[in-house]
Amino acid sequence: MDLGALGVYTCLFMGLYFEVFLLISFFEKRPSKKSDAVPRRFPTVSIIVPCYNEERTIAATVQSLLALEYPKKKLDIVVVDDGSTDGTRTIAERFAKKYPQVRYFYKENGGKYTALNFGIEASHGDIVGCLDADSFVAQDALVESVKYLEQDPSIMALTPVMNVYRPRNLLEHMQAVEYIFGVFFKKMFDNLASISVLPGPFSLYRREVFRRVGIFRRAHNTEDMEIAFRMHAHGLKIANAHTAYVHTTVPKTLRTLLTQRARWSQGYLQNSMDYKYMYGNPRFGHFGTFTLPFGLAAFAAGLYIAGYVLYNVVATLWTRAFTLWATGIPLHFPSLSIEWFFINTSMMLFLTVAIFFMTMTAIILGARIAGVRLHAKSLAIYFMLFGFVAPLWLSRAVWNTARVRESVWR
Repeated sequence: MDLGALGVYTCLFMGLYFEVFLLISFFEKRPSKKSDAVPRRFPTVSIIVPCYNEERTIAATVQSLLALEYPKKKLDIVVVDDGSTDGTRTIAERFAKKYPQVRYFYKENGGKYTALNFGIEASHGDIVGCLDADSFVAQDALVESVKYLEQDPSIMALTPVMNVYRPRNLLEHMQAVEYIFGVFFKKMFDNLASISVLPGPFSLYRREVFRRVGIFRRAHNTEDMEIAFRMHAHGLKIANAHTAYVHTTVPKTLRTLLTQRARWSQGYLQNSMDYKYMYGNPRFGHFGTFTLPFGLAAFAAGLYIAGYVLYNVVATLWTRAFTLWATGIPLHFPSLSIEWFFINTSMMLFLTVAIFFMTMTAIILGARIAGVRLHAKSLAIYFMLFGFVAPLWLSRAVWNTARVRESVWR
């Protein structure tokens, strides 16, 4: 066996081990179903909506917050305009004039983290949340989140379940399944108390968090990831509210998708370097001993397998082309007829098939948690495209990190 294939075996075995581990975690602690119970008390909640040139979606975002099934006197919606140059200001000011619970602030452009910090200073709720201006919450999302905070006072921050809003083209369908897969992973990391990111779409914090760990930082354009790392460093608990749903728009073109994901991936690498003391450190629980090391290993494995496959495809094509040039004998392509007796039963095929079925199981469980219906079309697109697209943003993230080049937001 060549060393390249041995590396692939290692990556596949690691992936299989990881998925089996998470599936066991799921069956040991299955997510509870949504109940009709209501919180005993409703704390004051401030939702910060940072926005920059979001005239296409800001109205729907604010309307979804106004439609929340929550006492209006307890809800404070803080729209922070980070220097928009389009019609965002006009739309947001219209809401602020019409609805007393909506407040609008304009500031010079400084980045999302500055808008969030501005909103924290301007808000007064016991619970502080954020909602990206391209996302929309379910009507009961806030009530469901408050239930978790009430049931467990040790929870200091919450993440919701994120679904893709009305996928249309191939890339959006691919991301729809990817997000469902992520729903499963997020809940399993919740079981392990090792959630690694508090995404912009409707993450909630107790105000005490900012007094204890500080406010948001630039953090390589991934402030939602860095603050999760920082909370773990301070021993603060992050949980997943798997009955609180939020819908978010996703990149529609390959260029915008690669830009977004390269930023996320580069942020993960750079935040990992900032918090490298947590890796393998049992003082930080499963987050330090399991989640961080496996996350970095999965990052490397994705690049390695993609490189191995690319190398073999190029080498095969080069050999065939050279043979054709040297001999003049046309290339022979095998027929598509299947002979079951001659099916390859190698260990690599077994591991690949096992990972495929484990992934399918995780996606199905994720869809049940997220309360969405899986479509065969979306599944087929995901399995056909993701393996080709993901290595592109991973490699760009590594390249930018090696060059110490700041990631691009848009």
